[in-house]
Parts: sequence; structure tokens; C-alpha cells
Amino acid sequence: MLTDNEIIELEHLLLLEKIDDSREHFWSFCHLLEPSFYKEDREHLKTLCDTLEAFYYDKLLDDSGNPYLKLMVRMPPQTGKSRTLVNFTKWVLGKNNEERIITASHTDGQASDFSRYTRDGISEVKNLESQIVYSDIFPGTRIKQGAASLQKWALEGQHFNYLGVGISGAVTSKGATIRIMDDLIKDAEVALSDTALNKIWVWLSGTFSSRNAAIGGYVKEIFCATIWGEQDPQMILELTEPGEWYILSMPIYDEKTDTMLCPDMMSKEAYLKLKRRMEVDSHTKMIFQANYHCVALSDDETKVFPVSSLKRYTEFPPNDIEYFTCGFVDPADEGTDSFACPIGRVYKDLNRVYIFDAVFESTLGLSAYLPMVQNKVKEDNITDLAIETNTFGAWFAAHCRELMPALEVFGLKAKKNKMGRIIANAGLVKLYFYFPEEPNPDLQRFMNQVCKLMKTSTKEDDAPDSICGMSSYLEHYHGMFRSDE
Repeated sequence: MLTDNEIIELEHLLLLEKIDDSREHFWSFCHLLEPSFYKEDREHLKTLCDTLEAFYYDKLLDDSGNPYLKLMVRMPPQTGKSRTLVNFTKWVLGKNNEERIITASHTDGQASDFSRYTRDGISEVKNLESQIVYSDIFPGTRIKQGAASLQKWALEGQHFNYLGVGISGAVTSKGATIRIMDDLIKDAEVALSDTALNKIWVWLSGTFSSRNAAIGGYVKEIFCATIWGEQDPQMILELTEPGEWYILSMPIYDEKTDTMLCPDMMSKEAYLKLKRRMEVDSHTKMIFQANYHCVALSDDETKVFPVSSLKRYTEFPPNDIEYFTCGFVDPADEGTDSFACPIGRVYKDLNRVYIFDAVFESTLGLSAYLPMVQNKVKEDNITDLAIETNTFGAWFAAHCRELMPALEVFGLKAKKNKMGRIIANAGLVKLYFYFPEEPNPDLQRFMNQVCKLMKTSTKEDDAPDSICGMSSYLEHYHGMFRSDE
């Protein structure tokens, strides 16, 4: 029978073995420091840790036997992915004090939190003698005094080891051996904004991606985020760099096996309740699928006018079919609005509209658009011009009548709910409007905005609003679209 001293000595030896093991294996590191969170039965965390370890050790191999340098992690919210990345950063710096890590998040505040959790975890002190802290595992890794700001800091003996930065943040003169992108898209509102997504992509693909400090420029990259849609930077990288990314995707529920990812984090009952609540409408259903099932939003689900929904033509109908040329003006009401005027041939007998030209500008004053429209009236032989008469539209309509007295100019009162009109008339546009296969530059820019409009958007909607305004005008004032083709 062992004496008390022998038991204490044995426990001490077992602890030393655990500490040695945690230096080599990331799961052991997490489990030793946070046993109440990194439980043995939380298999998804074990899978995540093992994948990150294999990635770091160059043991995560592609089909050709080459190590992956790029890793994507897709997991539901509140299942430990960001927490594990913080621990991974600490573990990596303990193993190699010369690693340089730059982490990007959606805001400076989020980046600061990630940085602070990492820095404070390395500097943690014992509250109890029996407590295991970071310095027990990596005693030679310490934060350099005087070089430990909230977002940028170094270890003792090093000039730079860590930088946390938000989107559009500066990373000047800082190079990385490991780049981590953690939730670059804050929420669904950002995910459904083409402007916001483009801003993120420009910064990510330019400023952030150019900061390399690895030998030969072979930086390891980890992208941990919800997958949103086609313009999500994560999706762009996956499509433009095929085969380069190892993708670890773990949805909250597996329907085939009827199993939850982690029942003690979210039970099936809680999942089903959340599913019922979030699938009430198409918007929240998309958010639910993206967040909890790691499924990207399709273009058809997110856009009012997916590219595939617009009918195309290569030539007009025969010349013996009667038509008139119509233009519809949606004046720029506010400083951020665009002046939009689609122009098309209206074939009443065919119940079709063939759009062939447009005025689409956002950088000029309203008075500058008068001669532009006047030129289009002459060039395109417009005989019917409808103008949305909001505050500026009434002024514009009056001046058009003065400049072009022979032209029929119709002033139409604008509805307050712009998106409501777009949604109400989108079906008519998809059914009866045709767009050229090879549009001119002005019309191409117009069509680009039409096809970019998100169902949840309230911005950059002038082109789709004008084309829907034209459909409403032709329906109510010319009696079109009353029967199917």
C-alpha cells in the first residue's frame, strides 16, 4: 500500500507527464488548462484541436501528400471555435517564440479581445498552488514588458509576435508566419451588403494578405467564420484557390445520423425550438442555415434579381411588329442615390419589353442629367417618358417638358416603401422584360446593380427601383402584363 508521500509523488509525476504531453499535443494543452470546457465527451472540440495540431505540424495532407498551408473552420456560434483559436495561438507561441501571428476580426474591438485573451492567458498567475497555468507548461515564454499594448505585443527576446487588427486596420511593417481570420463578417446585415463585402475583400486580399514573414512567403492561414454566400471572402478564396484549403465543417445537427454536434452545448430540443423560430421567414431561415448548418446562402435565396432570373435577347423582334420606346426616370433623391433611367422598346402585342439602353450615374448634380436624358430621347427615339415625381422628380419633370415640349412626359407619385414596390413588381420584370446579351457600358452598370440587390437591402436600390417603376407604369397606364405569354 502506498504511503501519503508516495501518492503525492506519484500524482506529481503524472502531472509532469500531462505537462510534457500538453507541450506536444494541442488537445492535451487545452484540456489541462481548461478541463471544465475541453471535456473528453466534447468530440467536436477534440476534432478541432487535432486538426489544428496536424495543420501546425504539417501533417494535414492533401491528396498529393503535400501539407495544407490553408485551413477553413466552419462551426456554429458558441461552440468554442474562437476560444480554441486563442488557445492555439498561445500554444504555438509557447512552442516557437519566433512565430509572428496576425489576427483579423470584423472590428478593432473584437481584434483587441482576441489579443487580450491571448496575452493575458500567457501572463496568467496562479490563484491556488494546485492550479496549472500557462507558465507551468511553457516557462520560457513571457510577455515582454513595455511591449504589451492591447493589440500589439512581443515576447521576451523578440521584437514582434502578435498583432490583432480590425477590417481596414493598419498592418504596416508587420509580417506574419501565421495569419488568422476570425469572423470577418460581423452579422447577416454585413453579409447581405455587397458594398460591405467588397470593402472586406479589398482589404483582405490586399493589405492583410501582403504581410508575410515566413520563409519563402509560405504563410499558414486559418479562416474561421460562418460561410455566408457567393461574395463572402471565404467563398471567394475557396473558389479561386481550389484544392489549397482544407475545410473543416461541423454543422450543429446531422440529419442522417440524427445526432447533435454537442448535446450539452445545444440539445436537440433546443435546436428544434430555435429552428422553428428562425424558419418563420426566408430571411431568418437563411441566417439559421448559414450559422448552424454551415451552408452558404445561394444567389437565388439572397437576391431579388439573381443573374439567372433575367431573360436575355440577342436581337429585337422583327421590324414589322409595332412598338414604342419608353424611358422611366428615377431621379437621385439624396446625395447617395443614383440617377437611373432604363430605356426599352415596348411591344404591346407581344407583352414584352426589350431594355436596350440606360442613363445611370451617381456623381453629378440633378441639372446635369437633363441634357443627358435629352440626348437619349433623340438617340433612342423615346416617345414616352415617365418620371417619378418625388421632391426633385417634380422639378426634373417640369424642366423636361420645357426642353422637350413634343415629348409625352408623365409624372408619377413615388410610393414611400421603395422595397415594397420592388418586391411587388419583381415578378413582372422577370416574366416580361428582356435584357441584351451584350449591353453597352451604361446599361451593364445598371444591370449590375439590379442583380446585386439583396432582399434585405435598403441601399443601392435605384436601378432595380426604376426598372420596377417602369413595369408598374406600363401595367397601369398602358394595360400591359394582364395575361400570360
